[in-house]
Amino acid sequence: MPNGIPEARLLEGLLPGDVLLAARPLGADDVPRFRFPAEAEHVAGAIHKRQLEFATGRELAHELIAQWRRGERDTTRAAALLVGPRRAPLWPNGLNGSITHTHGLCVVAVGRRQFLGIDVEVTEPLKDALWPSILTVSERARLKGLGSRGGLLSKVHFSAKESVYKAISARVGRVVEFAEVEIRVSLARGTFDVVPMLREAIALPPLRGMWRLTRDYIATSVVSPDEDKRIKT
Repeated sequence: MPNGIPEARLLEGLLPGDVLLAARPLGADDVPRFRFPAEAEHVAGAIHKRQLEFATGRELAHELIAQWRRGERDTTRAAALLVGPRRAPLWPNGLNGSITHTHGLCVVAVGRRQFLGIDVEVTEPLKDALWPSILTVSERARLKGLGSRGGLLSKVHFSAKESVYKAISARVGRVVEFAEVEIRVSLARGTFDVVPMLREAIALPPLRGMWRLTRDYIATSVVSPDEDKRIKT
């Protein structure tokens, strides 16, 4: 379990044991610290908040990559974690990862799963005006049937779709719209099923979705099954 998390149980059981996880609080007065000039250059003109989020995410990612390499006695030198054409990090060969941040918190996951996505959000209902653009008709009907619980679960759905997008964007090769993924949440197990409704025919494995809800944060994750966890290089 990572250290320094505002609410430790937020990330408990969120990812399988073969995925490394790190988290760090973000303070408004924290100073962004970059390990590589190329990373600093990417956000050189951004506001302080964006620079801090970017720097913290990269630093946590470098720590997890180094941890993987130590475990495998890999002496490859550390390098800048650059940004791809769809704004996702360009992970080293053999590894996959996901970076997420919200108000006061940054979380990073790294592993060998072929599909891996995480997301954190502040615990508050999704604004009613956003429901039609984010939730499918079926999702809206199910959530409305849950009464007051449906409000917070609407934000869980939003976070889950963000995790799914991060997990499958490289395979799809474009922005995945919210309406192209349907989420079916299990309240008892803290899991969710992912039902892709993509415009094109793309073979995806059954994706494992997990969600956690605490007073301050919502966290979701998506990974591919064990048999697909090796990244092809």
